[in-house]
Amino acid sequence: MTTIAEDLPAMPEALRRFVAAQPLHRFTDTRGLAWSLRDTGAHGDTAIAEPPPLVLLPGALGNGDSAWRIAQAFAAERRVLSITYPGGVAPEPLALGLEELLRERRTGAVALWASSYGAWWAQAFALRFPDQVAALWLGNTFVDGCDVAQHPLFDALWLAASDSATVIARWGQALRARPDDLLRAVQLHMLHAGLPASDFHGRLRQVAGAAELPAPQATANTVVFECEDDAIIAPATRARVRARYPKARHLAQAQGGHYPHIVKAELLVERMRDWLQ
Repeated sequence: MTTIAEDLPAMPEALRRFVAAQPLHRFTDTRGLAWSLRDTGAHGDTAIAEPPPLVLLPGALGNGDSAWRIAQAFAAERRVLSITYPGGVAPEPLALGLEELLRERRTGAVALWASSYGAWWAQAFALRFPDQVAALWLGNTFVDGCDVAQHPLFDALWLAASDSATVIARWGQALRARPDDLLRAVQLHMLHAGLPASDFHGRLRQVAGAAELPAPQATANTVVFECEDDAIIAPATRARVRARYPKARHLAQAQGGHYPHIVKAELLVERMRDWLQ
């Protein structure tokens, strides 16, 4: 784990309260990959909860806690599992590991919300285990690594040639240059304390080298979601993603950037309620 510099902002208070209230569970799959999660439901229930549990897969920067505003919004209505997945792992092993984790937690079929890199590999899970996905949300995501190649922080050659400490340092410099707001505070906390540096570096390499995955079409309740002010996912990429899912609901939000679950969570939750109903 990288060391947090003294000038970094503390964990935002709302996030700190969520972390303090929800125990962290750890899980190792049969391939030896380490997962962790926060689960608002009681582990070991003999009856599968209705409605289907909501599973949260945020993007590359950070752990499952970065979707805390969604988890809090739905905790009184349904079981919510916010997942931290291993880094530097191909989509198929991630899909297999998530299936094992959900089976161990006895969730039954779930509503799977996923964002960015999480949404990219979530497609592999939905394709491999369609009976496990009652509803699928693909937010602010991409088709392959070419879609983010123009961003220097996702440069494949740089990521391959750099060590993890260098990657963390460069990302930290870029984040500290941004306005001092909630998003910046969450991003810096996640960068330096949310994941081991090697896991974050491994996730970035997966993003930069991402191949186009088959688009699962068996899930009836599928939403493709985008934000019009997303500076990472360009309009042409959003069109590519929509084209892969012609039968899905295509939803757009004017504001939210690449992290609507942090900066515009109220609007996002409204859309998600409609999706889950």
